[in-house]
Amino acid sequence: MRRIGNHAHIASLLAIFALLLAACGSSTSTGTTTSGNTPTTPTLKVALVTDIGGLNDNGFNHLAYTGYKKAETQYGFKEQIIQTTSQNDYLKNLTSAAQGANLVIAVGFLMQTPLDQVAKLYPSKKFAIVDGCAVPDPNKGDCETLPNVAPLFFKEQEAGCLVGAVAGQMEKDGKSKIAKLLGKNTIAAVGGLSIPPVNRYIAGYKFCAQKVDPTVKVLVNYSQDFAATAKCKDVAQSQISQHQADIIFQVAGGCGIGALDAADQNKVFGIGVDADQSAVHTSVITSALKRVDVAVYTIIKDTVDGNFTNNPPKFDLAHDGVGYAPVSSDVPADAKAQADAFAQQILAGSLTPPENIP
Repeated sequence: MRRIGNHAHIASLLAIFALLLAACGSSTSTGTTTSGNTPTTPTLKVALVTDIGGLNDNGFNHLAYTGYKKAETQYGFKEQIIQTTSQNDYLKNLTSAAQGANLVIAVGFLMQTPLDQVAKLYPSKKFAIVDGCAVPDPNKGDCETLPNVAPLFFKEQEAGCLVGAVAGQMEKDGKSKIAKLLGKNTIAAVGGLSIPPVNRYIAGYKFCAQKVDPTVKVLVNYSQDFAATAKCKDVAQSQISQHQADIIFQVAGGCGIGALDAADQNKVFGIGVDADQSAVHTSVITSALKRVDVAVYTIIKDTVDGNFTNNPPKFDLAHDGVGYAPVSSDVPADAKAQADAFAQQILAGSLTPPENIP
């Protein structure tokens, strides 16, 4: 009987020990939530590599960060942001990101070839690139389909069309209705570099402005820069002083703030890009919107949900990927109505703005 009692005592101790282990296990599992009961995804590591405009460009890179922060709040991953200050650092920054994350998001067309190289070196990691794809040969520019790279493209020409409709109608209305116009029936665009996403914006802008007013002159010039505001300011100043351009559409990221500065100082109108830039100057009448935040958040969500694809749909007007910002009080009702009418035609498929500048 004593032998049996000893066995029972040991069994009781083992049972208590098992309960303690279970309790510890339960405590560990509750550690996967943050304050506010937001579930975390411990295995998800997401890195964002900006282009040279930086997070404070009031547009493209800032929007990417906004979408990233929304996903970070929702999924609880640790923030990994690498800000690029020189184009020579693309390869280094993307490599560093791939070493520390399992999803790397490159913000910008100019990273296409470095991304192609890094994605091949890290086939088990996932990559996405805003405004681009994996390009092995920059001289040819052809996209390469890689299973671990998601190209995030937009139909910028649709957003450009809507702000072009506003500009075209204002020129058509003329000085009798809008006293600040200079009277030469001329509008302009300041691009950063002549690359596809920039040119798609300008293509829609010019096409739809001239669809509203076939006689309007549309100047197109490039600063060859996306960061130096002085370069864009010089281009816009020339468009205004030499050609009497009434409306300046900036398509040059952080550099383009200089173009809006020139428009404001010369008492003409500006149009922002990517984000609503009405806060830059009261002379900014609207902005062509590219919802980079939506694209960045969506690719992170898709990855979390197991729906990552190397062939995501383009972000267009129908999918809330592009649009135009609320207009200022300087914009007459007929100009806003014209933009809205073109938006409906695009959605209906009866108007297709071109990708290339006409």
